[in-house]
Amino acid sequence: MNKLMKYLNPLLILIATVLALVVSNMIFTQHINVVINNLITIIGLFMFGMFLSYRRKHNRSWVKKVIISLIMFVIVLVNVNVIQTNAFPRFMDVLFKNSAILYSIIIYCGWAFFE
Repeated sequence: MNKLMKYLNPLLILIATVLALVVSNMIFTQHINVVINNLITIIGLFMFGMFLSYRRKHNRSWVKKVIISLIMFVIVLVNVNVIQTNAFPRFMDVLFKNSAILYSIIIYCGWAFFE
């Protein structure tokens, strides 16, 4: 049963993210809905990455967690348009414009948070 839950938890996180997006589309208006949907997507993908990690124990690598937290903080600020992407170098602009790469980095940050 424990092994089954280890494989089902990431899937349940994705389903919960989709349900949260559907509910937010029904409740919020257009402008705030974009911000809420971005936050729900980022949190859902980060949690998905965390549940992909097999080693969810407390380790002492606090520097890695601080770096990952700063990366996630910048990603959130850029996605809710607090920071403009033209302030970054060209490769960062490509990163934030391509959703597949950005979502992959968010999942990787969630996975690496506990590794």
